[in-house]
Amino acid sequence: MSRFPPIPRANQTPEQQECHDFIDESTKLYGDTFTQKNSDGAFLGPFTPVLYTPSLVKNWIDLNLNISKLLSPRERELAILAVMSYAPAAYGLYAHVRLSRKLGLTESQIQDAKEGRTPKGLSEKDEMTYELARELARLRAPLSNESFAKAEKVLGKEGVAAVIHTAGIFLYSTIIFNGADVPLPEGESI
Repeated sequence: MSRFPPIPRANQTPEQQECHDFIDESTKLYGDTFTQKNSDGAFLGPFTPVLYTPSLVKNWIDLNLNISKLLSPRERELAILAVMSYAPAAYGLYAHVRLSRKLGLTESQIQDAKEGRTPKGLSEKDEMTYELARELARLRAPLSNESFAKAEKVLGKEGVAAVIHTAGIFLYSTIIFNGADVPLPEGESI
């Protein structure tokens, strides 16, 4: 059970209801790829704890959506799986494994990515995106000049910046998942 119980819309403050509606509209792009609400219509996943800080919801969602446009969907999911190989979060893995499958990653590639191994059969750009995001997630000091130059050669300066932003926002999200102890939806597995 999450440390922040889901709040049915009928029990939300007016500010939370406004945020609920904003989240609802913003997450339609995922369709039914993964469960986002419980049987009461209350949001699950990272949306449960963020509704407890409604003043941050719109900015957090907008930042996530803007960053998600910096990479191709496949590159984004590889970067997210790379981050979660270092900072796993149950609901995050549940959702992003499903999104990765939908984008054509194989079960073997997904398993390797979750376990911190560069998946086989990726393009050079996909491989570099994964490796850079994985290294960024593990950093406790500046990225080395060698790693930056290697990534820049394949991704370009804008591509490196895009991976940095993607890894950063998802590290932030894993802290939300794990700090709130966000569970998997009932009856679901990774």
